[in-house]
Amino acid sequence: MSMLEIRNIHKAFDQNEILKGVSITVEKGDVVAILGPSGSGKTTLLRCINYLEKADQGELIFDGRSYDLANTPKKDIAAIRMKTGFVFQNYNLFKNKTALENVTIGLTSVRKIPASEAKKIGLKMLERVGMLARADHFPAQLSGGQQQRVAIARALAYDPEIIYFDEPTSALDPELIGEVLGVMRALAEEGMTMIVVTHEMDFARNVSSHVIFMEDGVIVEEGTSKEIFENPKKERTREFLRLEENRRNVQ
Repeated sequence: MSMLEIRNIHKAFDQNEILKGVSITVEKGDVVAILGPSGSGKTTLLRCINYLEKADQGELIFDGRSYDLANTPKKDIAAIRMKTGFVFQNYNLFKNKTALENVTIGLTSVRKIPASEAKKIGLKMLERVGMLARADHFPAQLSGGQQQRVAIARALAYDPEIIYFDEPTSALDPELIGEVLGVMRALAEEGMTMIVVTHEMDFARNVSSHVIFMEDGVIVEEGTSKEIFENPKKERTREFLRLEENRRNVQ
């Protein structure tokens, strides 16, 4: 049985249809990279899966249970989120809280874990992403890459079954991207299940197990990273990969 399935998800904003019947399957331990040009629906897909946006139609099958994405009760949404992590493009850290407090606040306020236990978990997660020495620093004292690593530690603190990453490096200066991708690569090697919306082609090629290429609200092509990067079947996929390669060569 798959860990996660999305079937026929649709989402429109006003009259603009963003997702037009997308279906994906994720197995335990998969690292799924979702590629595509801006406006293709990648982020909307991720946000609908985790109920940050309400889908107009679709089915979510998670841990053997089926949910109507358009009509999932709040208690079920809360239960699903207990098993998932979400890493945002722009970190979403509390500016008035330290790195450690940012990691532990969900544990104490949502999961009602005692502060002393939450602190132990928080320190362990910060160590896991190489940020233990900055535990008492506030976001303003951290680089973008460091803030994103704190955000990853926060996601890990929930001991999630799957983590969603929404373009986790797109807000970073080029020299800071590697430290975040390094943490994600380590998580992949540990067997963490991840869905990653990204423009980082090297990560998609070398770390992901499965690649989905989206455009205009539909999946154009999907397959293993080897299949997509070495032998894409669709001309639009080949064109996109060529453009991304040219863009990287110019930088």
